[in-house]
Amino acid sequence: MNNSKYIFNNLKKEYPTYHTFLNYSKDYEFLFAVILSAQTTDKKVNDATSILFKDLPSLDDYSLKNKEIIINDIKSLGLYKAKCNYLIDSSSILINKYNRKIPSSREELILLPGVGKKTSGVVLNELYHANLFPVDTHIERVSKRLGLVKEKDIPDIIEDKLESYFDMYDKVYLHHAFILLGRKVCSSSNPKCHLCPLKKVCKKGVSSV
Repeated sequence: MNNSKYIFNNLKKEYPTYHTFLNYSKDYEFLFAVILSAQTTDKKVNDATSILFKDLPSLDDYSLKNKEIIINDIKSLGLYKAKCNYLIDSSSILINKYNRKIPSSREELILLPGVGKKTSGVVLNELYHANLFPVDTHIERVSKRLGLVKEKDIPDIIEDKLESYFDMYDKVYLHHAFILLGRKVCSSSNPKCHLCPLKKVCKKGVSSV
């Protein structure tokens, strides 16, 4: 039985609205924030970018001459040296190849330094409402516990299955709602199953309801 309608409707009741978890005011800032979010929390990224975006307010500022500023502003984040290089190299590509615009295709986006399939999906959803279902650790955990995918499935396979399963629904919204559910209720340890709006269709029963 396909429970996609039940899942969508109950998540809508629980989380009626959504917005991006990362703060930005310019398109390239969102791209940079997503690149910086790898292996760290959104809060830490927002804390870092609140300083970074103020110190370097233009895309042109992300160059080798300002490398020390970038590193200093993002050093609280994991892999900050590599991420600094990603921002500098991506800035150069955006300026010289894409006329300062963020590419609107996944094929082009994933060629940017520091951008993978998940990152590209998040960026395309936010900036172009691409209706994709990029998979992070929260979405992977929730979808497996709900029995929507197999335990052995990798993120790429999970994304394909979720997009097919929720073909008729707003996947941009669902992407955010699954993350919220994973953060607030369906945590990796000590999930609050008794509070879960989807407990009736959960296949795992990881704790008593």
